[in-house]
Amino acid sequence: MRPQALLLALAVVAVLTALPLTHGQGASPWPCCDKCGVCTKSIPPQCRCQDVSPTGCNSACKSCVRSTAGFQCVDSITNFCERRCTPAA
Repeated sequence: MRPQALLLALAVVAVLTALPLTHGQGASPWPCCDKCGVCTKSIPPQCRCQDVSPTGCNSACKSCVRSTAGFQCVDSITNFCERRCTPAA
């Protein structure tokens, strides 16, 4: 086997092995939303999430608002409410 092909195969295995570790540490992909707010009727819909976090917004959030309950991202994002951040109870 050529050295380049072996190196490429090892790199692919390393990436695939690391993926489950990142997801298993409680890191949820963003955007996600547990409590969906207002969505437009466009296709795909642009939605706002009503989730509140005591520690702050995701670093990808452009408009983070602070209230007495905590922090809320008020960005309108395509399909924001499509994926939950926490498993359904």
